Formats: sequence, C-alpha cells, structure tokens
Amino acid sequence: MGLPEELVVQFRGVALERLERIESAWAQMLIALSEESSSILHREIHTLKGESRVLGFTDINLVCHKLEDLVEVARARGYAVDEDFDLTVNMALRFMGMLVRKRVGSQLGGIDLPGFVRQIDQILTEARPELAGRTRTGNMLPLTRTVISTRVPSALRERLAPIAVDTFVEYASAKGNKRNRLRASWHSLRELIGLQRALVGAGQLTKHKSGALSLARELGKQLEVVFEPGTAEVTTEVLAAIDVAVLHLVRNAVDHGIELPAAREAAGKPVRGKVRIRGGMRDEGFVLTVSDDGRGIQFDRVRSRAVELGMVTRGNAETLEHDRLIDLMCQSGFSTRTEANEVSGRGVGLDAVRAGIVELGGTLLAKSVDNEGTTWTITIPVPMLTVHGHVVRASGVPFPLVIDGSWRAVTGGPAPQQVIDIASALGVGTGSSGSPFKFARGNQEFALLCERPPTPGQVRRLVASPPTALGEIVAIDSIEALLLRPDRI
Repeated sequence: MGLPEELVVQFRGVALERLERIESAWAQMLIALSEESSSILHREIHTLKGESRVLGFTDINLVCHKLEDLVEVARARGYAVDEDFDLTVNMALRFMGMLVRKRVGSQLGGIDLPGFVRQIDQILTEARPELAGRTRTGNMLPLTRTVISTRVPSALRERLAPIAVDTFVEYASAKGNKRNRLRASWHSLRELIGLQRALVGAGQLTKHKSGALSLARELGKQLEVVFEPGTAEVTTEVLAAIDVAVLHLVRNAVDHGIELPAAREAAGKPVRGKVRIRGGMRDEGFVLTVSDDGRGIQFDRVRSRAVELGMVTRGNAETLEHDRLIDLMCQSGFSTRTEANEVSGRGVGLDAVRAGIVELGGTLLAKSVDNEGTTWTITIPVPMLTVHGHVVRASGVPFPLVIDGSWRAVTGGPAPQQVIDIASALGVGTGSSGSPFKFARGNQEFALLCERPPTPGQVRRLVASPPTALGEIVAIDSIEALLLRPDRI
C-alpha cells in the first residue's frame, strides 16, 4: 500500500527546506568554522536520513548516508576541503533535491545514482578507507580532530612548504590522467603540512567536567567545575595542546589542590571546592586559565622533593624563587608523591602540558597563594588563518591568484614599468594576455596581466610557507589558489 498523498506532499516540503538549510550551513563552514552552522549541518542531514527511511524513500536515504560520511571527513579536516570535494557535496544535495521532487514510481532520466554513489565511495576510500561502502554511519567526530595523527616538526614544514607550492602548481595545471595521478600526492602533502582549522570553546572542553567530578567523588571531595572559555578559531595543534592541558591541570587541581570537605570547613572555606576554566583570544594568542580555590602549591614540599630527586642541592633549594620551583614541577619525572597511584605520582602530567605548549611557541605560568588556590595560565600563539588580498585571474593560469592585502591596487597614473608574465614565471604557459593591473607597496610597484580587474576578498590559508617562498596555498571558499609574493618572483 502506498503512502497517503498528503504525507508525501508534507515530506517533500519539509525535505526541501532541510536541503536549503544544509546547503547554507555547508557554505558557511567553508568560510569560517561555526558551532551553530556545524550543528545545523549534522542535525538536518541526520534528521532527513531518518525521515526518508521511515517513509520508504530509499534513494534519498542512501544519498543521506553518503552525505553524512562526506561531512564526517570534512569535519575531521576542519572543513579545509578542495573544490572537487565541495562539488561532490553539492552534487549530493542536487541529487536529493531531484529525488525529493520526482513523482512516486517515475524514473529520473539520465541520472546514474549508483554511479554517483561509487564516485562518493572513491572519495571516501582516498580520505578514510573505513567509511567507503558502508551503509550506516557511526557517531560524528568532534568539530575537529583532538588527536593529531601526523606530527610534523615546524622546521620540516618550512622545508616542505616551497615543495608544496611547486606540487600544487603542477597538479592544478595538469589535465586528464596526469592530474588524477597528481591529485593523491598533492592531497597527502597538504594533509601532512597544511593548516587544519579547529574550533576551541566550551563544546570542545566540557568533556573534562564529568571526569573531574568523577575523580572528586573517588577522592571523597566535593567539587564545582565551571567552564567559561570563549569560542575561537585555532588550528588542530593548538586545540590538541589546550585539550591535554585542561585534562592534566584539572586533574591536578582536584587531586592536589582541592581539600577534603572537613579540611575546607576547618579553613573557613565552603565545603565544595571550585575549579574554573576560562579562555579566549588575546593579542598574544589564545590564553587559557585553570584556577582552583584549594590549598595552593606546597612550595616547601616541592623544594624537598626536588632535593630527593637530585634536581637541586639542599643548599640551593632554599633560595629558589617560585618561578624556578614551577619550572621544576614541570620537569619529566617530578612528582611530590613518593609512590604513584591511579591518579598521579608518575611525573608526566605537567611535563606533557608544557611540552605541547612550548612546541607551539607558547608559555605556561602559575601563580599560587597559600590557602587561596592556584591559577595556571597558558598562552599559545595562533597562526593567522585568514588573510585579506586581491583576487585576480591571469590568462594562461588555470587557478586563481591572490596578491596579499599589504599591496594596494593602483588605478590610473603612468604605465607600469614592470609587467609580470605570471604564466611564464610559474611555468604553466608560454605567455599571458590581458590588461596590466598595477599594485604598489611603499616605493615598490609591479603589474600583472589579468583577464579582469582584481577584486578584494578574504582567503583561508591552507599551507603556510616562509617569507622566502614564492607564495603559499590558500582557499577561496573551496577553490584552491596561490597567494603570490611578488617580490619573490
């Protein structure tokens, strides 16, 4: 028995509205990460998948499964996807729109749905093999990866960045089978050294709250945990370092800082201790504080333990300032406990916190007052993830070019003295045509042969490179482009 017509009509109307919201949220996520847009994207896809299954729209349900897989991959990449990936997502939305509109029992002429599903599976195979060919999706990943699968030292990244520029130019200029062969190499290199965006905020950090409360119960302590981190766009490395820091600093506060209820009451404190996590972007980067109202750091115990471990002599220990004692606490193997338990005592917590922060050029500081508590302050510089510039299309160059916003577009005036044939300079053509458009910065001036006037725009950085490189790879929405450094041509 078929569905009542009014139910089919209702489903179609609601489904088309959901597809519009999905498309809008997807476009927003390619520009800037947003918790709200991310939630809308995943909620609407998941809901449409469920509705189509209940009502027997199996084709729509199948494409929803695949779209959910695609978005899972995009989410794991911080939504730094390329034009082909973006095109596949939008094609899936178009397919579903046509499937929603088609009459029951009718066929869509010229539409190869099985072929399209195989195309999606090929993309999933290249991106994440465990997703390919499956018919049901598991739990969605957090907004970005909280564990970095491939750590590349910054020095190696700088060495590979110019190679990435050359690889991109060759891949983006290739055609046919050669382009297909180079695609995997380029994508692997971009994944290895590229800037992966992430969102840090309460949604990413409150997972530590339940662990802190559970630990407090095990230790017989009463606890209130308050998360007040501002939301900010960072990189996956920054988020991972913050995640590790919150994990260990909160556990340390509960284990070492917060007193038992009887001790707090005797000290004139509320029996319930408090741990507060705050954070947000500042001029110096992302600043996070983890504070507690516990007993404070027992610096005399730190001094004596440092002597016991042979880190300092007894004579020197008495003269050490608090900053030096904090530094000792962060050394590998240091713990004020003589025996390890399930919570602490192995001397790896603060060492892990500082190692992750220092690797990114950040700092870890602590301020402690006896019987009032301790505040740890983490500062991590955040790479610039977007830049303003001039987007240009040059004849003979098959990808967009971007001139950094530090250069200004010049109209009128005398003819330019230097006109760069960018197609020849990049080795992608024998010569460019078009009109010369001038750019100036200070007393420097040059011109590019462009197909049309440059347009201002904001682009996302994909693969950063040192100032000595020809440029770096950026994205205009989902379209990869080359940000030029004219003085390096």
